[in-house]
Amino acid sequence: MSIKSNSRYGVRTNSIGSSIKKDVDGKIKGKARPTGGVMIPFKNQQQLTPYAPSWDFNIAEKYLTTEEIDCSKLAEFLLSKESEILAINDYEVNDCGTKVGKDSTTARYLYYNVLEWENEEISKLKKEIAEFHSQYFMRTMNAETYPSVSCRCWLNILRKGQRIHKHLHGVGPQAYLSGHFTVACDETKTIYVNPYEGASDEDLLRRVQNGEQFDMSNALYPAENVVGKMTMFPNFVPHLTTEHTSDQPRITLAFEITPFESLPGQKRPGETDLVRLYS
Repeated sequence: MSIKSNSRYGVRTNSIGSSIKKDVDGKIKGKARPTGGVMIPFKNQQQLTPYAPSWDFNIAEKYLTTEEIDCSKLAEFLLSKESEILAINDYEVNDCGTKVGKDSTTARYLYYNVLEWENEEISKLKKEIAEFHSQYFMRTMNAETYPSVSCRCWLNILRKGQRIHKHLHGVGPQAYLSGHFTVACDETKTIYVNPYEGASDEDLLRRVQNGEQFDMSNALYPAENVVGKMTMFPNFVPHLTTEHTSDQPRITLAFEITPFESLPGQKRPGETDLVRLYS
């Protein structure tokens, strides 16, 4: 599965004419809903002073078919695991700034790893994350090979009235890649912003509600959450979601990837091991 482009959100150009969504060859393909993936480059405008901030990174998206991962089956399985996860109360929990609360599967992310569960759709998910990582790395690094990596994956469940507040996954010297996969949703968006954006959640949500779209000049990208959609981005990219307004739960899987044997910091009591993505 190659990373290619689509025009679902419209193809736009910046001042030097580079496309916002490109395929591996940099060509515009323009499919309504790709079965492969797209790259969304975040690049600052030309700096007019030596102290102006700069950023240059990519968010990648791909869409998986029911044949690749059956999200209906996966959603049913994940909901069946919710009570088991919430029963983990022997260790300190932390929702890491998402504000979904301590009584959540998110806040227990250190103490289970979804990729360790025996389930056919989970096995498919692991394979897809591994493939997407290799594509992302080789595309962004202009490389022919990719490193061996490990992964932690956890479950996020939002119910009516909830949302995930702005947060990021890492800014240290060992920062690498994060991602998520949409299993069940109903008209929510994940909003990505450049690391220098100081606007509040309320301001960002208002701007998106007023119709603001992706523009590299401010690097605010309101990405639609679509069942079967997988996203990958650097750890340091702040992101948040719009409010979930459906009576049915919004189910997503988040993950962090690292080329190291463990994530930064001392391993906590009860913390599960990472899962290797490549044999």
